Amino acid sequence: MKDLNGKVALVTGAASGIGLETSRLLASYGAQVVMSDINAEALADSGALGCPGARTIVHDVSSEDDWRKVFAFIEAEYGHLDILVNNAGIMRPEPFEQAKLETLRLQNRINVESVYIGMHGALPLMKKALAQGRLSTSIVNVSSVYGMVAGSAFSAYSATKGAVRALTKAVALELAGSGVRVNCILPGPAATNLSASWEPPRDADGNLLSAEEALAPWVSLIPVGRIGMADDMAPVIAFLASDMAKFITGAEFVADGGYTAQ
Repeated sequence: MKDLNGKVALVTGAASGIGLETSRLLASYGAQVVMSDINAEALADSGALGCPGARTIVHDVSSEDDWRKVFAFIEAEYGHLDILVNNAGIMRPEPFEQAKLETLRLQNRINVESVYIGMHGALPLMKKALAQGRLSTSIVNVSSVYGMVAGSAFSAYSATKGAVRALTKAVALELAGSGVRVNCILPGPAATNLSASWEPPRDADGNLLSAEEALAPWVSLIPVGRIGMADDMAPVIAFLASDMAKFITGAEFVADGGYTAQ
């Protein structure tokens, strides 16, 4: 990963989970990391997050104005961008028969439109990096295995993550040969904060379930026998961000402990 030394990376949804672990890992390989998240309190400061040297910026990824501010900040501070990790996202379970259209629209704004806006806005800064002699620049979009297989009560989420897969391939094809690579990672069920806003899990009698009990149904479907962790995903993202993946574009990497292999 020596080629990451000095490269400028923007990671969205960086205050926790996969985004935070990815920021830490990229920084450990020498990248200059800009961590963005809508949660100002969680962002705190980069040192407290275990990512010393990183810059932080409050960022609503569904806002075009916020994206412009983020890219203006990066241009002013660094002059270019080498790596974009579109990690920010939300997951709202809802049985389809009771589903509200706003459930889909909300997830689409954050999970799909933000990826589209982010990739589009990053290109001028990535072209500046290439003009400085970079071998390649890299966009890594975080999709989900639920964009390729069904998940009960996750129809809207699956629709958005399937869109991220298709969008990744379409943009990668258009940019192939330009020096801008575009790939995505599909995490399986993982211990992240995607479920932070859900109602606490309960059994049929209304009793609160422990984390182990709540996760047991998912764990039972994962051949390796455990839920995924952020540090299972971050190395895949770091690889795709690096020049070791210089011939990889339009690809999707599944990291799910065998969940979709069955």
